[in-house]
Order: sequence, then C-alpha cells, then structure tokens
Amino acid sequence: MIKLENILRSIPNQEIVECERGQWDYPGRITRVPSNRITMQPDPKTGNPIEHILLIIGDQSGKKKIGIPGGKDLFFPADDSVTEYPIKRHK
Repeated sequence: MIKLENILRSIPNQEIVECERGQWDYPGRITRVPSNRITMQPDPKTGNPIEHILLIIGDQSGKKKIGIPGGKDLFFPADDSVTEYPIKRHK
C-alpha cells in the first residue's frame, strides 16, 4: 500500500505549486490542479511525456488514484481540484 507520508519523504521540495498544467510545467513537484479531470498524456504544446508516476488525491473527496504516464485520463467527479504527488520517475 502506498502511504502519502513515504512519498512526501522522497520529494525534496514539498511546497505545493498551483498550476493548471500541473506536471507538464512542474515535473517532480507537488502540484495542485484546479480541475477534476487529469490527463496522463504527453504535453500537447511540447509533446514531452509526463516524467513521474503520480499519486493523485481529490482535494474535496480525498479519493486517491495512481496516474501512469501515457495512461488513461483520470476523473474525480466529486472534486473541484486535485493534488498530484510524484511517486517515482517513469522509465
């Protein structure tokens, strides 16, 4: 089971960055995204893939999901925003 405390210990900068583009703009940082739909696809502007596997937590519901770079979109219907925690670098 993945524990948030263990993930936080592995992230050097624990300041939460609020950004609509999340990991595309701040790879490897904790990002809060003002949306309930998260895409794990490459950045449409640059084509660069997301670099980390993410633990994504709905800010209102507390629902947790794992985001895999290149994987399907994740939807948090009960939330207005989510926070993305990088678990580890992907490939």
